[in-house]
Amino acid sequence: MTSFFDELLGMQATAETITVGQTCARTVLVFSVALILLRLSGRRTFGGNSALDMVVKFMFGALLSRVIIADAPMGITFVAAAALVCVHRILAYALYFSPALRRIVKGTDSVLAEGSTIHQHELRKASVSEAELRAGVRAAANTDELSNLEKVRLEHDGTISVIKKPK
Repeated sequence: MTSFFDELLGMQATAETITVGQTCARTVLVFSVALILLRLSGRRTFGGNSALDMVVKFMFGALLSRVIIADAPMGITFVAAAALVCVHRILAYALYFSPALRRIVKGTDSVLAEGSTIHQHELRKASVSEAELRAGVRAAANTDELSNLEKVRLEHDGTISVIKKPK
């Protein structure tokens, strides 16, 4: 039975000797392992777009892709992927309890506009053009009129959010 799985997954294969069938079998296995790890890591691990989330996504994908093409040992790579998920969970837990660490790792939001007043220095600091600000306002508040708004913020994850003036 072991030799069946060894042959199916190409456990001794290298990037030069792996077959198409073995690559397909590895893809199914990696997909399954990735799905299990993502479910264990929690809903927010890969749902966000903060810098931290993006780094974890890129590293996770880069790690697991090497298994598919037999460029890295399967077991060690799965352990490394699990370690990455654990580090992310531990860091997320620490960020929950430490506002200072949260600011360092995730950054802070900034006020881009208050009413009709656009804060040009905040736009420059965030590398956001006025056109991008207005597009974000249209997407978030369905309006072109800044005077109807109390504040426009650039959130730590890069999204633009809007607080409307009370009616």
